[in-house]
Amino acid sequence: MKKIISVFFVLGLFSGCYYDNFEELSPAPPIINNKAVSPNTCDTTNLTLYSDVTVILNANCGINNSCHGATNTSGYNLSAYIGVKAVGQSGQLYGAIAQTQGYITMPQGGSKLSACNITKIKRWIDNGYAQ
Repeated sequence: MKKIISVFFVLGLFSGCYYDNFEELSPAPPIINNKAVSPNTCDTTNLTLYSDVTVILNANCGINNSCHGATNTSGYNLSAYIGVKAVGQSGQLYGAIAQTQGYITMPQGGSKLSACNITKIKRWIDNGYAQ
């Protein structure tokens, strides 16, 4: 009797996913800043300061405090386009976030930005600083 119950139990385990559908098993990727984001990709198309770069800077670079805000103590105002563009053109922005030798590494006291975020900022610089 125990063998019969065990067999039915095992069969029940294997039949449990029979009615699952593809949409439930593979949901659409989340939408961030009007772009579908897959966890395994780094979308570097049509990057702009306000929809892409600012999101990264706000999360990692002290925009809302005295470090890199409008009343900054660092000499680098990353809260406005003109400041971000200037530090991008000087090479300081990429050098700092990529933690290149000869630059003060950023963010200070924090983890290095993800490879995707560094690539996004570099691509934004290389593509001409779109607002």
